[in-house]
Amino acid sequence: MRTYQPERALIARETREESRRELAKVLYQISRERASRLPAPPPVSLEAQFQISIHRTREDVQREKDAQTAHILRWLQS
Repeated sequence: MRTYQPERALIARETREESRRELAKVLYQISRERASRLPAPPPVSLEAQFQISIHRTREDVQREKDAQTAHILRWLQS
């Protein structure tokens, strides 16, 4: 029985991966169907899109700076 363990493990892993792919496809289809039933959001002007993008980028940069600062402070304290 031990001689087949690697093969059994490989088959089990491939089966799990196939099941995950199938589940992902089903969930994707469900999400697409639900999204198609939602009302369309109002159109956003190009200027507003730029402002939102800039705001998010600034937040991301600040978050990264805060993380780096915390890392440097931990390093200095050690």
